[in-house]
Amino acid sequence: MTTALPPGLYLHDLLRHQVEEHLGSLDSLPEEWHRFLRAVDAEYRRAHEPAEPVASDLLDRYARLQSDVAELDRTAGALRESDRQFRELAETVAAATFAFRGTRFLYVNAAAEQLTGYTRDELLAMRFWDIVAPEHRDMVRERGLARQRGEPVLSRYEFRILRKDGGERWVDYTASLIEYRGEPAGLGTAFDITDYKEAHTALQRQALVFDSLYDAVMITDMDGRLMAWNRAAERVYGWTRDEALGRGAELWLGREGAHELSQSVFDALDREGRWQGQIPFTRKDGAAGVSETLVVPLLDAQGNRVGAVGVNRDVTDRARAEEELRLSEERYRLMVAGSEQVFFYVHDTEGRFEYLSPSLRSVLGYDPQSLIGKPYHVLLTPDEANVGQVDGGTADAMQAPGDLSNYNAEVRHADGRIVVLELAETALVQDGQVRGVQGFARDITPRRAAERALRESEARYRKLFEESRDAIYMTTVDGRFVEVNQALVEMFGYTREELLAGTSGDLYVNPAERQRFRDEITRAGFVRDYEVRLLRRGGEPIDALVSASVRRGADGNVAGFQGIIHDITERKRAEAQLAHGTLHDALTGLPNRILFVDRLRHAAERVRRGDHAVAAVLFLDLDRFKVVNDSLGHGLGDRMLRECALRLEAALRPGDTLARFGGDEFTVLLEGIGGPREATHVAEKLLEAIGRPFTLDAHEVFATASVGLALATPGDEDAEELLRNADAALSRAKVLGKNRLEVFDRAMHAEAMSRLRLESDLRRALERGEFRLAYQPIVTLDTGRIDGFEALLRWKHPERGEITPDGFIPIAEETGLIIPLGLWTLEECCRQLKRWGEAGYGRLSMSANLSATQFGGPDLAEHLMRTLDQCGVSPDRFKLEITESVLLQHAEPALGTLQRLREMGVVLCIDDFGTGYSSLGYLHRFPLDVVKIDRSFVSQMDRDGRSAQLVHAIVSLARNLRVKVVAEGVETREQLAALRGMGCDYAQGFLFAEPLNEERMERMLASNPQW
Repeated sequence: MTTALPPGLYLHDLLRHQVEEHLGSLDSLPEEWHRFLRAVDAEYRRAHEPAEPVASDLLDRYARLQSDVAELDRTAGALRESDRQFRELAETVAAATFAFRGTRFLYVNAAAEQLTGYTRDELLAMRFWDIVAPEHRDMVRERGLARQRGEPVLSRYEFRILRKDGGERWVDYTASLIEYRGEPAGLGTAFDITDYKEAHTALQRQALVFDSLYDAVMITDMDGRLMAWNRAAERVYGWTRDEALGRGAELWLGREGAHELSQSVFDALDREGRWQGQIPFTRKDGAAGVSETLVVPLLDAQGNRVGAVGVNRDVTDRARAEEELRLSEERYRLMVAGSEQVFFYVHDTEGRFEYLSPSLRSVLGYDPQSLIGKPYHVLLTPDEANVGQVDGGTADAMQAPGDLSNYNAEVRHADGRIVVLELAETALVQDGQVRGVQGFARDITPRRAAERALRESEARYRKLFEESRDAIYMTTVDGRFVEVNQALVEMFGYTREELLAGTSGDLYVNPAERQRFRDEITRAGFVRDYEVRLLRRGGEPIDALVSASVRRGADGNVAGFQGIIHDITERKRAEAQLAHGTLHDALTGLPNRILFVDRLRHAAERVRRGDHAVAAVLFLDLDRFKVVNDSLGHGLGDRMLRECALRLEAALRPGDTLARFGGDEFTVLLEGIGGPREATHVAEKLLEAIGRPFTLDAHEVFATASVGLALATPGDEDAEELLRNADAALSRAKVLGKNRLEVFDRAMHAEAMSRLRLESDLRRALERGEFRLAYQPIVTLDTGRIDGFEALLRWKHPERGEITPDGFIPIAEETGLIIPLGLWTLEECCRQLKRWGEAGYGRLSMSANLSATQFGGPDLAEHLMRTLDQCGVSPDRFKLEITESVLLQHAEPALGTLQRLREMGVVLCIDDFGTGYSSLGYLHRFPLDVVKIDRSFVSQMDRDGRSAQLVHAIVSLARNLRVKVVAEGVETREQLAALRGMGCDYAQGFLFAEPLNEERMERMLASNPQW
């Protein structure tokens, strides 16, 4: 073969041509092939050396190179076959499969596309970290680097990936190293385990609740073997869960007792579906106990009983206390039965005698049985002080269970004489509640007579002392009273004897004040106008000014002190009332907003310091209280608010703060609570208290309330923020239907901010022309042609896109923006009617919805008439749709407005008929022309026979009353046929068209459709 090229150059071009023919472009070849081509280039260089090799050498080299090319060709084929098999295998497995080098994907399968939501091309353009959740990236990166360094590391682990739609999924990921296309690469397979993770979390939450219950809960199978045993059961019975599971009730009842109980329980479950009673048991440590137990059946999904659930409350201490009380009462009866010096008595909290010992006959001459059931007042002399002293002593006994109340009383003997008794009483407590009073009475008439005689003998000496209007006293050095006058007795409410038996220190609210008083008088010899708080009988504090001096004896030594006390309580009370008025609500007497916020700040500070783990703020608002004021008047409304305050106070703990925040809003501050559960329990008690009926004169009023709750925890204790959070939760409760509790979460704050921004945007939306009307056709069923359209308001927000009325109408009504928005809607409807008339559709009518706020306006009819006149539109082409709630809230004004609109010729429709309060009454009372049956009935007609019957009944009733009927929500031809068969006049729904913009509506009119 001859060629113009030198042999070396010719072979170089020939070999490169063969390589490219077999392997394609040389740029994408692996490194070993590039090494081969560099060898070819070396041959080429040698071919151009001055000394040209002989032809035989060149042919030998050519043969060797051609052999190498053939070998590389076979190797490339094997690699392509391996790559094809790898891809086929990867595409058939269910796991998402990724091949990557460094952080770039080389290959992903279809399962990876489904898992991540990205297409294959999108993934190949991404890095591996782009789909790993940020909190897991460091862990995944460290394990990948360790694997590349050859360090031992787990090849399987779990993390979350990020989907294209913003969602996250948990995956079980396995990593390994492979050779991909002849070079090392990473291989990862991922299984979606999100559902497993969520199920595992739910199970953990249920187990936590089970173990957090206060009562011992156990679950058994049909053979009585324990399948579940919570921590409270371990505490009550002593056996651990591992010791109890698989065993039966013989653990704490013994074999025989367990058999008898099991038979009794399962018999009761068969008959009544439950068993309840007390069970004596023996703990693991041998101690005896008593439980109150409730057993209910455990049912499977088919309702078959597969075991039982037992809830057990340990009442051992209560049972022991009841037994000890019974024995104590018996001992008392035996002890006093033979005593003739004293008598023993028991009366209930109302003062009615329940028991009197036989010795009563010898002390007072009465038969004990003749006084049983009568109040103790039948024995007292009518002296007011005497009655007050007895009532006060009895009250003291009941208010301080366990303490002894001692006092004297004057009573009448059966023969008419007066007897003075010395009484010692204590509260009778059962089940932790004060049930009455028990006490002893002793006749001290002779002693009292002697004391009286002594006082009379000293009367002349004490005349001036006693008649002084100032409270005067003399004491010993240690403070024991030596002399007190009547003014002092009256000031403190004690008898002279009681004062003389005590010390001046007993009258001090704060003992430290007495010590400072003594130090001052000892130092200076006197004090002037020393202000101090003292105690009256019964614990009532008084404010006083004390002036005193040292009293010396004949030997010149200090014998004691003498002084005068002025009561300044009224003056201090006037000052306190002035301060109180600035911090309390005048109507209810509760703390006002200022005082509540101050206490909330202090509570938040205590939470911040760690004094309390949790505090809570409740924001309560009475639902529909305005109806009470409007219907019954503000006087009865104020009475209802005062009653609410009393009920709420009674439902709270002693340390809780209740405030009237303003209007019908109350706030509550709970400190030292155990957590959210305790706070929600208090809130539920408040709702229950408000839910009871109120009696206001001859009116019985039912009320509900909405409550928002916010928790203050360490790190989240700002007072103003807590109040705002509780208010946000209250707003959520009202939006969700009122008469409920909502607990604040962060989403509510975001929602409140979003609502605030939306309100701000709403105020500018009319000016910017962001509102438009959509039109849904209303079809005449006789002809199947369009009769008119209902105008539906839409807001095209510049950032949020189209917003339906549900998203902005409630805000517009709250802010008053509904008035200009409603006027714009009415005017735009009239302008559209005018455009239809000009286009040759003068027969079409327009329906527009009217809110309660718009309907309550004074000039609705006049404004609508002016707009219709300006547009040259006949009033009978305009239909106003109002809901039953409008008529309910504005019944009397509504009647007048409807009559004026009817006289103008406007067609009146009642919307959503059948879903309100008294629909039939409205048809009779108000001048209505059209009834629109709510879509909730129409849409169910072909699936629910009752809905079809109800629709038929409404149509028949309307025809009898000569009222037209529009059926809303028609979606199927079957529904359309049924409505025609019932004689319904008009229909509206997606079967005909969804709400259309003006352009699409005009195209529909041009096509003149018929159904």
